[in-house]
This record gives sequence, C-alpha cells and structure tokens, in this order.
Amino acid sequence: MALLLLPIVQQLFHPLSVKKLNGVLEATDAPKLTLENYKNVTFQSQLEKYVSERFGFHELVIRIYNQYLWFFRKTYSADVVIGKDKWLYGKRSVYDHYRQEAYLHADDNETLVKIFDRSVARLKRVQQELDKCNTKLFVLICPSKDIICPEHLPENGNYVMGDGIRAVEYIPKAFVDKGINFLDLNAWFKQMKDTISYPVFPKTGMHWSNVAAMHASDTLIRYLEWLTRENLLNIQIGPMYPGKAVKPDDDLEKTLNLLFPIKPNQHYYADVKVVADTMVQRPKLISIGDSFFWNLSYVMPMDSIFCSHPFWYYYSSVYYDSCHKKVNELNVEKEVENADVVMIIVTANHLYNFDMGFVSHMDKALFNPSPEIVEDILLKMEADSVWFQSLKEKAEKKRKTLDEVMRDDALYLIMTHPESYDVSQNLK
Repeated sequence: MALLLLPIVQQLFHPLSVKKLNGVLEATDAPKLTLENYKNVTFQSQLEKYVSERFGFHELVIRIYNQYLWFFRKTYSADVVIGKDKWLYGKRSVYDHYRQEAYLHADDNETLVKIFDRSVARLKRVQQELDKCNTKLFVLICPSKDIICPEHLPENGNYVMGDGIRAVEYIPKAFVDKGINFLDLNAWFKQMKDTISYPVFPKTGMHWSNVAAMHASDTLIRYLEWLTRENLLNIQIGPMYPGKAVKPDDDLEKTLNLLFPIKPNQHYYADVKVVADTMVQRPKLISIGDSFFWNLSYVMPMDSIFCSHPFWYYYSSVYYDSCHKKVNELNVEKEVENADVVMIIVTANHLYNFDMGFVSHMDKALFNPSPEIVEDILLKMEADSVWFQSLKEKAEKKRKTLDEVMRDDALYLIMTHPESYDVSQNLK
C-alpha cells in the first residue's frame, strides 16, 4: 500500500527532490469537464495526457524506461542517432553524410546547383557593397561531426547512401571561385585530426568540443587580423586537462534522459587568457548563424576582444544585446553598416541555406535595378499573351493597377534570378 500511495504523495506534496527531464516540454493544461467533451471523449484523452505528465516520480520512470531502451541501443529522442561504440550524432548531420539532406532543398542536383550559385552570387554582391562601407563580411564554416568522426557513424538499413550533392563539398569551391571571404574550419580540423592532441568532437555531444572551439578562436582572431588589417587582442591557451562535462559537450546525451551516464566518456578542457597588448583595435562584430557559435562565446573572451558582439541566432533571436530581443526590432542595414565585421557562422548541414535570410535581406536593401532592366521585362510581359493575361487577373484579384502588379513582378523576378540580368553596375 505504501508503494502504491507514494507516487500520489509525491504528486501532491513533492516531499522528495527528483531531477527534471531535459528537453522542451509543452505542458498539457488541465481539461475542463463539459457535457460535449465528455460525450466526444476528448475530455478523457486530455485528462489521461495531463495525469501522465504529472504523476509522482514521472521523471524517474521515464529515465528508467529510457535506460532500458539504451540497453538495446534504441531511443525515442527525435534528434539523436546512436552510432558505433555508443557515439551519438545529430540526425541532420547523419542524413547529410548519407547525401539525403539535399532532397529537402531540391528535387534534383541540377536545381540544387542553381540554388547554390544564386546564393553565392548574392553573397558576392553584398560583400562587395559592404566593402564600400568598410564592413567586412565573411563566412565561418564550422566542423561537422560526421566529417571529422565518420568512423563511429551507424551503418544499417535506415541510412542508405543517396546521390544528392553535399553543400559542404560544393559551397567552399564556389566561394573560392567567386572570391568570397570565408574560413573553412571543417577542412582545417579534418586535415589536422590525426596530429592534434584534443578531441574535435565529444562522444556524446552534437557540437564541436569546447577545447576545439578554443583553438578555433585563436585561428579566428588571426583571420580577422588579416581580413581587417588591424591588430586584435590575441589569446593564450593553457595545457589540456580532463574534467567533468561542461555545457554543451554532452548535449545529445542529456536529451536521452538516461538514468546513468554513458561510459566510457572522457571530456577535456583548457584555460585561456588574453595576451596583454596596448596597441590593439576592438572591432564591432555581428555574428549570424547556428548554435555552433555558442561554444565560441563560452570559451572566447569576447568582451575583451570586441567592443560589442551581438549574435543574431538563425537571423531571428538577438543575444548579447541589451536593447533588442528579435532581429525584426532592428534597423538591420544601419546595424550592418556600423559594424566592422559581419560573420556568418554555420556548420556543414546548414550550408544549404547558409545566409538564413540575411544575405537576401541585404541584397534587396542594397540593390536598385536600372530603369532599363525593368522596362525590358515589362515589354516581355506585354509581348507574352499568356503572361500578360495572368497579370491582369492578378491585378484584379489584388485590387491593384496593372502597372503596379507588372512592376512588382518585374522587381521580384530580378531579385530571384539576378544571374539572368546584368546587375553588377546597379548597386547603390
């Protein structure tokens, strides 16, 4: 009876402290009983879900069950893939390794190449225009776990090698051909993997290790010195030592919500300090990108090296900026033009959409097509009877004049297919 009553006591009074589950939980609200929801059985199902999330020792039961699944190398975590030797990988990086990520962005390789070329061409135009404002734009390609540590990847029927083009193989070459400023740390770590003494990726983490990010910070600072032609504060990295996992080195393991930690699993760290130098510049840095930035912010003395360093996470949320929380609150063009350096930071499986909307936004803001190009498209619209008729119908539906709709569509056409028009001399 005591065992049966104990979960109820825990649910009502919480006498014992239980470790909370990791991850995002959308809590179910307590349902209100009505005749209608009782008759259609929605009240019962909602009540069952509500109680199942709140019964006493719910967290402990979930961890015990997950530990049972782990014994068979299984998990219900949607973002975790279990590889060889208990290594954990992010699902998107595994899909990308097996050339399946490309299918999420295009139906065939030819279409995907056109998308890549269009994005790189836009990036080049924005880079050239920002150079006139003395703002340096560059892309930082972070290492991917499937590329640096492929020997632990899973091999089973769920992951069949596709024939899609990998962005990490195409985009860096396109950057070189177009003269894009970029630093490829993925290729750098891959080349050095067998000679360095520290792990680039932790066994149970999705992101590069903190110690790897620390060494990458040193390289990043030296690249920024070359890019800006300015002297920046440098860092000194101390000897490596083993230690307890520090966020986010075990982020994938935490999402499994196991009862016991995964072993063997050793983590390594180092201490870093700024090298004193009075003859330095402290530039304003804006970073735009994915979660690989967080490791840099944890280990790099950002406040000492930069006068400000706001981070626009996925070009949506704003961090390290006390005045703003969302990018849509900002005057993006003004912020960028006042910055010394803009860094787009992405890992391999995010290279398919590396600008995250930022480059497209800036391209539209900076780009002003000549009247001759617009007029030429308008003439082609009038000459094509089918096209012209569809524009008439569109104008009627939107309650706009035909001229307004034609010019809007002409500008949209130029912005979405800039490579088809001579726009190199049409920047503000």
